[in-house]
Parts: sequence; structure tokens; C-alpha cells
Amino acid sequence: MTRFQMELSGKLGQFWQTEAKKELERVKSDLDSCKITIDADGVARNSIGRALADDMLEKVELVAPDCVNVSATRATYEAEVREALKGYASRQPSGEEMHEMRSAFGAGTTVVDVLSGRRYAV
Repeated sequence: MTRFQMELSGKLGQFWQTEAKKELERVKSDLDSCKITIDADGVARNSIGRALADDMLEKVELVAPDCVNVSATRATYEAEVREALKGYASRQPSGEEMHEMRSAFGAGTTVVDVLSGRRYAV
């Protein structure tokens, strides 16, 4: 059982149950106003066109269970994350970013990008 399901069921108290119900109303409003969309394949997307992560997808599924395809949305989300990470790992820091690293860590030091593991001599 997810945290949101516990809130909605009332297991965490009346306050959280009320807030969970309000959240579902906001999600419904976002669907009605097209801030959240569901495409022909059932993939739920946010206002900038990215597939929804599990926390929001769970709420959309509760509001529109017949419209959203959870497995397709998860697969699309994972593909988008993989692509974003691949792009991040292959990018080179700009001159301005190198200048900021030199200013922050000092010239002659090695800075390690904790996400990609790449090392930069500044």
C-alpha cells in the first residue's frame, strides 16, 4: 500500500484523508483543463509533455482508470529518463560552468560529476 493509498483510506488520520481527497480533485481539474493529458496509447503526460512518474500516475489512475494505461506510461517515463541521463552524461560543461568550478573549488583541482562519474581538471 502506497503512502497516498494510506492517506486516502484514512489510516493516517482525518487530516491526511481530507488532503488526499483534495489532491484527487486537483488532479481531476488538471485533467479537465488539459494540464495533464492522456494520449491515444493511454500514456499520461504533464503540462510540458513528459510522461508522469509513479506518484502522480497513481492519482491519475484513481481519477481516470479507464483512460490511462499504467504500464505504457511507466515504460515511456523510463525511456524518457534513460534518454535524459544519456544526454546528460555525454554533454561537456560550458566555459561558464568551468569558470564556476574553478571559482568554487580552485584552479588545479579535479571535480567529479557525481551523476556521470566524469572527472574535470579545473
